Amino acid sequence: MSRSNMKSVCLGALIGVLGIAVTAVAATPEDTIKYRQAVMKSVGGHTGAIAQIVRGKVDHKEDLAYHAESISRSLDNVPKLFPDGSDFGETRALASIWEKSDDFKQKASDAKDAAAAFAAAAGSGNESEIGPKFKTLVDACKACHKDYREEE
Repeated sequence: MSRSNMKSVCLGALIGVLGIAVTAVAATPEDTIKYRQAVMKSVGGHTGAIAQIVRGKVDHKEDLAYHAESISRSLDNVPKLFPDGSDFGETRALASIWEKSDDFKQKASDAKDAAAAFAAAAGSGNESEIGPKFKTLVDACKACHKDYREEE
């Protein structure tokens, strides 16, 4: 095979792989629910890790900004995790999410803003802001959970 043909074959293979990688997937509602649950579980995991750091239970302050940024990015657009048609199955999401969507979106926005403010404080290392901003974030999450998540 000539060098020119080899380049063409490689380029064609690369385009084929990239085409597969960017092909849109039509997610089923069940897959959407599983994705949503995984994202929210990761937020809970990062929140638990932050609580351990903020309370001085572990000495991993260098990880605080990472956890804070992860939460902030995960909460960037919570409403998209709850599209119409994903209000069934084994989930703790209450029907009120879809019934009171404007209020839900506002509470999600409040949590997003609180997460961004906490991430900024954690990134700056400003010790006097970290605790209060984390409390604000936790309170914002609780406010949404109170109205829109079924208790365990």
